[in-house]
Amino acid sequence: MLFQDAEPLMFVIWLILATIIVFLIIYIVVLLLESKTKASDKKFLIAILAFIIVLLLPVVLNAINNVLSAIGDALAAIRDAIDDGGANFLINLTPIIGFLILLVLVKFLIDLPWDKSVWVSLLTLFILYILYCLIPELYTFLGFGF
Repeated sequence: MLFQDAEPLMFVIWLILATIIVFLIIYIVVLLLESKTKASDKKFLIAILAFIIVLLLPVVLNAINNVLSAIGDALAAIRDAIDDGGANFLINLTPIIGFLILLVLVKFLIDLPWDKSVWVSLLTLFILYILYCLIPELYTFLGFGF
């Protein structure tokens, strides 16, 4: 399903570019928070982590979002039948679950203490927000059409 888009080459280019950017951010943060030797020793695992974060984490979070949406819609429908007031707030847990998944991945793949894993995860989520939200709008705003 990923490569069924009209431009799979652009998808692959953006995937590689996003993976490189996330790799550099994680590498720099580990370098600053932990040590130079830890960052140098874990380059391969940081690259795998960056690839997982860029490609697999959004797919997993989309699936979690769909499941939570179905459960929340069912609960909201039950509440609507009882007292005319129900909303699906369960899908608001998706970013929290995503952060916890990212935290566990950082902790166990890079082998950092929990406090430093939190900072790496927070900074990575901030960079992912910029990559997935701001840069595509900038891309279309500037009119780069290939």
